[in-house]
Amino acid sequence: MPVRITLFAEEMRPRRWKRLLLIALCGVVMIVTSVATWLFQEVEYLRIDSPDRQYQAIVTYRRMESFRPTFPGQSGDKAGFIRIVDKDGKNYGKIGVPMVWMSRDLKWTNGGADLPVVCEWDFAKREYRFWNESQTVEIVKHAR
Repeated sequence: MPVRITLFAEEMRPRRWKRLLLIALCGVVMIVTSVATWLFQEVEYLRIDSPDRQYQAIVTYRRMESFRPTFPGQSGDKAGFIRIVDKDGKNYGKIGVPMVWMSRDLKWTNGGADLPVVCEWDFAKREYRFWNESQTVEIVKHAR
């Protein structure tokens, strides 16, 4: 009879280790997923209001850009995004910019906005135009 108890205990040991390993693996996956989600969240860099206060450009960058090494004074060299919304929160398009400091060149026009060499927004048509990375094809998108 004691032999059965010993065998039973020996059979349970591999299951216990497998269970602990599975729990540890699930914990590691949860931690990695949480950290990755946190790193890819967008952080607000700047808000630029239109002269009539009807529209607002929101400049953001991904949190992971803060961990890239830079020299002092180069915090604006982070890659980021510019999104334009109206006072009701309606989206007029979001584009990527190579450096967030470029957003300071945004010009508000009659019925739109213009970021030289990067993008043009037409609020009446709810569309925005920009060039691909190699500057060979103009892309036109309609805001959703």
